[in-house]
Formats: sequence, C-alpha cells, structure tokens
Amino acid sequence: MFITSIDLDTLDLAQARAFYTQTLGLHLQQETADAFTVQAGATALTFRASGVQPLLYHFAFTVPSNKWTQAKAWLTARTTLLEGEGRDEFASARVRTRSCYFPDPAGNILEFIAREDLPPKAGEDFRPADVAQISEMGLVVDDVPSTVLQLKTKLGIEVYRDSSFENFAQLGDINGVLVVAKRGRLWAPDERQPAVVSPVRLSILGTVAHHITLAPYPYDLEIVALG
Repeated sequence: MFITSIDLDTLDLAQARAFYTQTLGLHLQQETADAFTVQAGATALTFRASGVQPLLYHFAFTVPSNKWTQAKAWLTARTTLLEGEGRDEFASARVRTRSCYFPDPAGNILEFIAREDLPPKAGEDFRPADVAQISEMGLVVDDVPSTVLQLKTKLGIEVYRDSSFENFAQLGDINGVLVVAKRGRLWAPDERQPAVVSPVRLSILGTVAHHITLAPYPYDLEIVALG
C-alpha cells in the first residue's frame, strides 16, 4: 500500500513550513497563503492552516535500512529524539523494523522507520532525498475493531502481520500502513500524549478508484487508480 498524499491541519503554518523544509530538508512543492506541500519521497505532505483544536498526528517516514545509523545521526543533529524506558531507538522482530521518534513544533509525533525487508539504497551518507515515503499514518477512533472491519470491507486493506488488538491495529503492508489507535491511548514512545481525533485526508494507490469518509470521523480516504 503506497500512500501518495497526506493532507493535515496545523495551528501555525509558518512554524510547520520552517520545520519541514529547513529542519527536515524536504522539498517545497507548492504553497499558498493558507497551505504548503512538501515532498517526502513518493508521498506529498500538505499542511493547511486551521483553528481546529486539539490537533495531534502520528506519521512515519521510511528511511533505507542500510543507512539507518547515518539517518539517525542526521536526525539527532537537527532535533531531539523522544525516549521511552530510557531508550531512543526501538526494534521490532515481528515486523523487522528499527525506529526512532521525534516531535515537530506542534507536538506531532513523527518517526523515522527502517524496514529491513525493503531493498537498500545506494550511497553511504543520508540525505533528505533518501526518504522513500511516508509509510504510516495514524487514525484515532473510538472503536478499533469496527474501524478495522470498515477498512477491510470498503477499501480491501488487510491487517498487517497480526497487528490487530482491541485498542490498536495496523492495516496495509511493508510499503504503507494505517495505524488505527483508540482515542485516549498514549502514543509511543514516551506515552505522554493521548491520541486525539484530528482531520486527515489521504490518498493511496490501488487498482480501482474509490473514496470513503470514515464517519463519524474527519477522515477522507481516497484510492487513486494506477495508470
């Protein structure tokens, strides 16, 4: 599942623009008075000015597994990593990943994730252009199992590697995952921020064009047909 675009809200557009274009070095694709778009590998990431509160997002950037050490060092030089249980790096044997987490100025919980089963990328140094895509996007709901059923039924997205639980689930594949979290669940890694519902508009690649609004939440999900 490839996430081609993500459209989110922010209370401070200028602050967000500075962080994503300067701190993270993502290429600015376009901007208007009330929005801007950066390119994160294969994913276009847009932020729009909004007065909606509260806002809190979680999403993850895929970086090459063979450049993990360089990517983490590059990130550490630019921002502060979040810790959990005294660690700032996390590995999962089940999904074969390594991750580190960091906040943006709005407090959104971002992640660099290296997926060991994806092919390596040439070169030794890490650069922002090495980001492959945004491969995780959090969706906060009140009933995780029923939302999982909706996504499976309406969009044909399957649970990823047995990761479905009562208050948390991942749907998709190695290239892209929707993280469905129960409202109020504390986000990893430091478990200080409770998950809140925040508007999300996203597009993923598929074989048949389709669009759903994941009622009663402000989530617009679109499948863009290949070709």
